[in-house]
Amino acid sequence: MFTKVIAALGLLICVLLAVDMALPWRYQQAWRARMRRAFGPSSGRLSERLAALGLRFSSRERRRAAHDAARDAIARAKQRAAKWDGNVYHSDEFERRQRRKPH
Repeated sequence: MFTKVIAALGLLICVLLAVDMALPWRYQQAWRARMRRAFGPSSGRLSERLAALGLRFSSRERRRAAHDAARDAIARAKQRAAKWDGNVYHSDEFERRQRRKPH
C-alpha cells in the first residue's frame, strides 16, 4: 500500500513536470509563481493557499469587480470641477500654472 502511494506521487510529479516543460515560457513563469504562492514557505493556512491558487473567486466575479472599480473611477473623474472637451480632460489646476517655453 505504502509503495503504491509513493509510486503514484512520483508519477504525478513526473506528469506535472512534463506539462510544465511543454508550456511556453510565459505560462511556465505564471504557473511556477502560482505554485510558489500556494505551497511556498510563507503560504500560511490551507484557506490562504487555496486563495493563492485562485480557487476562491471565479473569473466572472473578478471581471465584475474590475468593471465596478472602473465605473467608480469614471464617476469620480466626472465629479471633478473641470472641463471636458470631448474625451479630453482639461483640469483647472493645469490652466492656472504658467506654461513655460519648451526650448
